[in-house]
Amino acid sequence: MTDVFPLSLLFCFLLWFVNKNFKNQFVTNLRASPQTFHKKSTSRLGGIAIYFPLLITAYFIDETGNYDFLRLALLCCVPVFLIGLMDDINFNMKPIYRLLLLLPTPILFFFLLDIRIESVGIIFFDALLEIEIIGLLFLIFSLVGIINAFNIIDGFNGLLLTYCLSILFTLILAYETNSGADWLTFMVALFLATFAVFLFNFPFGKLFLGDAGAYLLGALIPIALIEYTFDNGYSPWFVLAMLIYPVTEVLSSIVRKVFFRKMSALQPDGLHFHMLVFKKISKKVGFKKIRLRHFIVTLFIFSLNFPFLYAANLFKSNSVLLIFLCLWYMLIYTMIYFMMLPKYAFKKK
Repeated sequence: MTDVFPLSLLFCFLLWFVNKNFKNQFVTNLRASPQTFHKKSTSRLGGIAIYFPLLITAYFIDETGNYDFLRLALLCCVPVFLIGLMDDINFNMKPIYRLLLLLPTPILFFFLLDIRIESVGIIFFDALLEIEIIGLLFLIFSLVGIINAFNIIDGFNGLLLTYCLSILFTLILAYETNSGADWLTFMVALFLATFAVFLFNFPFGKLFLGDAGAYLLGALIPIALIEYTFDNGYSPWFVLAMLIYPVTEVLSSIVRKVFFRKMSALQPDGLHFHMLVFKKISKKVGFKKIRLRHFIVTLFIFSLNFPFLYAANLFKSNSVLLIFLCLWYMLIYTMIYFMMLPKYAFKKK
C-alpha cells in the first residue's frame, strides 16, 4: 500500500508542471466567484492525484490480496469523480443536474459494498431503516449531502485536507480487528494519497484538491466511518460526531440562504465559516501574502475541530456523550459564526 504515496507525489508534480507551463482552458484556473481567493492560476486537478494512484495500486500493484474493498469503492466513485472533474476543467453544469448525477454513487455503495446505515439511535426510525428501500433512500440523502458539504469546506489551502487526514489518522490509530484487513488497507492507502496532495497544497497552494477530489473524499471517508462504526458495534452518533464540521457548515448554509437571504440553497455565496474567518483575519492582521492568511485560517479551524474528533474517538460507544459533543460543537460554531457575520448577510440576495 505504500506504493500509493510516491505515485500520488508523481501525479501532483505532473499536474503542477502542466499548469505552470501549458496554458489552455482546461488547466487554467482563475474564476470570478465569491469563493475564489487566489490570484494566480493553480491546477484544480488534485483529485486526479488521489483517484488514479489508488486505482493503479489496487488493480495493478496489489500483492497482499487486501484491496477488494478499495477496488469496489473506487468503481462506485466513478460518477462523483467524473462530475467533479467536469467542473474542474471548466465544464459548466447547473447545480441541480450535478446533484442528480451524484446519486449513482450511494446506490452502488448500497448494492456492491453493502454499505448500510443500520441505526441512528432512534428506535422508530431504526425499524424503518430495516426496510431496504428506506435504507437506500436514507443512504442516498446522507451521502449526497455530505459529499456536497465536503466540497463547501474545500475553500482554502489545507482546510479540507487537514480535516480528512485528521479523521483518517484517528481511525487508523483506533483500528479494530473486526473491521478486517481490507478496511485497514483502504484507510492507509487513502491516507497516503491524501497526504501527498496535502504536501503540494499546504501551505503554498501549488495544487488544489478541486471538486473531483472533494467529492471523492466526501464519498470515501463517510463510507469508511459507516463500515467501521457498524462492524464494531459503536454508537451511530460516532459517524455524525466525526463529520460534525461539514454537517454544521451545510446546515448553516441552507438556513442562511433559504430563510435569511431568500436565495437557492445551491447558489454560492461568500459567507461560509472559513470565508468569514479569512475576512476577519485580513482586517485584523497586517499580512500581505494571501497564503499566510490561508495558513492562519486552516490552523484556526483545525484547532477548533481536532479536539472534537479526538473526543469522539474516546467516547465512540457512548451515545449520550456523542450527542452532547455534537450539540456543543454546533453551539461553539454558531457563536463564533454570528460574531463574524456582517449585517448584509441578513439581506435578501
